[in-house]
Amino acid sequence: MNDQRPWSLPPDEQPQGPRAHAGGPPAIAIALLLGALAIALVGGYFLVMKLVDMSRTEDCLLSGRRNCAPVELPMTR
Repeated sequence: MNDQRPWSLPPDEQPQGPRAHAGGPPAIAIALLLGALAIALVGGYFLVMKLVDMSRTEDCLLSGRRNCAPVELPMTR
């Protein structure tokens, strides 16, 4: 019985070189995936921080206080 698969290349026509046996995804796909993940994490962080600020302001207003805006002090030298 022939052990060779019908869809594979004959042994003398197998690809040669450093990528001949690389079965994983290309490096550019991994870099794009990591970049998208980083953007999603940073965006999620800013979204959560905005929701926390809005929640604190809402809690302040619901407790009956009138001046709930954050106080920004000028920088002094």
